[in-house]
Amino acid sequence: MNRKLLTTAVCGVLAVPFAALAQDAQSATDIDKVVVTGSLIPQVQIETATPIQSITAEDMQRQGFRDVYDVLRSQPLATGAVQDAQFSGGFTPGAEPISLLGLDPGFTLVLIDGRPMADYPLLYNGQSNFVDLSSIPTAMVERIDIAPGNQSAVYGSSAIAGVVNIILKKRMDGSQLNLRIGAYDQGGGANTRFQFTTGREFGDLSLVFGLQYSEQDPIYGFDRDQIDSTNDNPDPDLRYGSRTFLRSLADGTYVSPDPSTCAPLSRLFGGSTIYDERPGRGFYCGSREEVGYTTIMNKEQSIAGYLNAVYTLNDNAELYGTLLVNRDKSESNSGSRFWQPSTDTGGFIVNADSGEFESFQHIFAPEETGDLDYNNERLTSDSYNFAAGIRGNFGASAWGYDAYYARSQFKIKSRQNWLLAQNVEDFFRESFLGPQLGEYYGYPIYSPDVAAFYRPVTPDEYRSFNSEIRTDSETWTHNLNLQLTNTELFELPAGPVGFAAVLQAGEQKWENPTDPRVVNGEFWGLTGTQGEGKRTNQAVAVEFRVPIFSMLTANLSGRYDQYKNEGLNEDNDTTYKIGLEFRPIESLLLRANYATAFKAPDMAYVFAGDSGFFTTVRDYYRCAVEEPGVPVSDCSFDAEQVFGTRRGAPDLESITAESWGGGVVWSPTPNFSVNADYYHIKIDNKVSDLNLDQLMQEESACRLGQLDPGSPTCVNALARIGRSAPTAPVPNQVETVLTNPINISKEEVSGILADLTYGWQAGSWGDFNLRLSYNVTLDHESQQYPEDPVLDLLSEPFYSSEFRNIGSASLSWNRGPWNANLYGVRYSRTPNYRAQINEAGYAVEGAERVDAMYRFNGTLGYEFTEDVALTFTVNNLLDEDPPEDNTWDVYPYYNNFNYNMYGRSYMLEVNWRFQ
Repeated sequence: MNRKLLTTAVCGVLAVPFAALAQDAQSATDIDKVVVTGSLIPQVQIETATPIQSITAEDMQRQGFRDVYDVLRSQPLATGAVQDAQFSGGFTPGAEPISLLGLDPGFTLVLIDGRPMADYPLLYNGQSNFVDLSSIPTAMVERIDIAPGNQSAVYGSSAIAGVVNIILKKRMDGSQLNLRIGAYDQGGGANTRFQFTTGREFGDLSLVFGLQYSEQDPIYGFDRDQIDSTNDNPDPDLRYGSRTFLRSLADGTYVSPDPSTCAPLSRLFGGSTIYDERPGRGFYCGSREEVGYTTIMNKEQSIAGYLNAVYTLNDNAELYGTLLVNRDKSESNSGSRFWQPSTDTGGFIVNADSGEFESFQHIFAPEETGDLDYNNERLTSDSYNFAAGIRGNFGASAWGYDAYYARSQFKIKSRQNWLLAQNVEDFFRESFLGPQLGEYYGYPIYSPDVAAFYRPVTPDEYRSFNSEIRTDSETWTHNLNLQLTNTELFELPAGPVGFAAVLQAGEQKWENPTDPRVVNGEFWGLTGTQGEGKRTNQAVAVEFRVPIFSMLTANLSGRYDQYKNEGLNEDNDTTYKIGLEFRPIESLLLRANYATAFKAPDMAYVFAGDSGFFTTVRDYYRCAVEEPGVPVSDCSFDAEQVFGTRRGAPDLESITAESWGGGVVWSPTPNFSVNADYYHIKIDNKVSDLNLDQLMQEESACRLGQLDPGSPTCVNALARIGRSAPTAPVPNQVETVLTNPINISKEEVSGILADLTYGWQAGSWGDFNLRLSYNVTLDHESQQYPEDPVLDLLSEPFYSSEFRNIGSASLSWNRGPWNANLYGVRYSRTPNYRAQINEAGYAVEGAERVDAMYRFNGTLGYEFTEDVALTFTVNNLLDEDPPEDNTWDVYPYYNNFNYNMYGRSYMLEVNWRFQ
């Protein structure tokens, strides 16, 4: 009901402007023609058929944002949950992506000055490519434009959810020094940032130079009282410690040690190791604070430089070049390492002394590793964006040109210490297991010295069975562009026709050669992704801006793209866009657009080599053979743990999409503007991995003779499912599965965007400016396979925890040397954890939701002189934690894909301008 009321209110905005039709239109002030995001043709009108949301450098400073990622993640368009740098246990702990409109991060095209950035070399969720926003320094940003919806007809691949165009500074008079220091209320995360920017004119040469250096301390879970211990678990029955020294039996019960056994271990994990009990299982030596030894904010150090140069050749031509470079070093800790014997048998051995199947578990504490940071994953990222070209006009004609070469590159060196499987097995055989005495149905037999198990290892011993994983990954993209424009191609009765054309040729590379020892299984309990490849692309695009009559203008664009994967297939796509602008009076714009788009398959989807993962599957075959008559959901083989292998699919085709929308913009005065737009995006041929459950069903039917074993379906299914031999200790057990991506899924999303800006002067009270923004998702549906039901992602929390709506408000004030801003954002309710996944791993009917969340940032500034200013910022003014969720009973006890636990922060900033 609330969503309907909000939607009705927004739609009501659409009717307001028609009351202005009877009013006299205010004359527009002539301004220079500019190139706006979403079009290649220079034009006077800033508001066009494509709705654009802009955030200026001043907005970023006044609204208290820490960096470019913080800016974009706070926008109402960014409704999707993402794995960012807060998620240290993922594949990309140093990266910060966004999800526009709840769609995949790879569906957003991120540009710098209209040119594409290189992908992040590591893979999002171990599968797909995306652009990292953490590498963009704020000191060099002039503004950020966001154009939602399909923009491929102008910009090419990936612009399905929309385009984020980051405009860098091009002109600057004088120099500026900026120093900012920051800290968090609850500790950790202390940060410092230094910026220097300058602009100079040397005759025909214009230069802008910038330098930014920043440091950030980590925030660990133990820095936050809400997540520093298992005592914070919302489920009282789960408030027991991590099993740092555990001896257990095959039925899940523990072999309880004498309480005195844990006393010598009490110093571990900061003195928190105790004799603890897990109800129903037994006693062990454990720590309730072990969970807090993971980072929720990375340790980081970065330096970035920027140079923009323009040299005027004559009145009609200029040379230009832009270079943005960045080096970032980050460290994250995904948690403590642990060991169990014999991973091939699920950690179980046969104890010759007790005659029982037993398992031993040891979680290594920082006191044993010798350093809290020893296990950190250390990433060194080097990236640059370069462009150089010539632009100008052909004589006194209206023809303009821009010819340039652009290149973007991203390199990552990943370093991480990890247990070597053979070394750690050898160490614990020598220290307490003893020599192997034989084998019982595949399970090794030992006579362990249990007393020797209950002792810490020394840092030297720990490091003796560790080795450093070293992986160097790289991506780059470069292209040659020739762009022609003519704002007066020919005259029509209603005015001149604008024209633009683009020729483009480029190449991309992705290389992620994971340390071969990881792929070969030489590290204990670890797997990884790998792959590499190149592809070329060529494109031609045209755009027309056609005044049909005085009140109506059409925007028409079309583009043809060709991608050739090196040594593999090629893929061609044609996209187009039609936009209409109707201005019955100067202050009122009615607009509509229809567009098609595409996304060339991620290079990782095409070129990925064999990459491993762990998952669970339902074994339909063993259920049918060994437990006939038992419902599958009650079968003992309902959730079998297996090792999966995933590889790329060379024959993938492009993902395609179409979008349409319409809206209204009303600006009756220079100080007041309101707009509302409807959007609808429909995606076909979306890439998804093969459905393992369907494969397991097909494999079972083939083995049982229900399908012809010689059919292509059976040959494929039987080759993908690996089982133990019929004579093995556990016959016909599923051991491996093989999957790859295919073009088969569909997705559809629609919603309404609205913005209002209003500025007024209040005499001696000062000047005020208000901006309101709102995005409501009306529908978001997905279908993974043609046979599957269509899922409502707003009501099926197992598949999505996106925000249904986000609204923001910014109120700024200026009076003499004083200025202030209050920025607030409201995030809608989202599903709680148990609504997302129950014990069986499936969605729960009648999903419950957690409360909406509000976050406020406040800034207060004072200008001592025209050149020296001081700004004090408080982020998360009310110190709001993520919404309480009494069902989120796994660490960190909140949805860290939607929210963070950073808490309130303070920043003090000094700005000095000089010549």
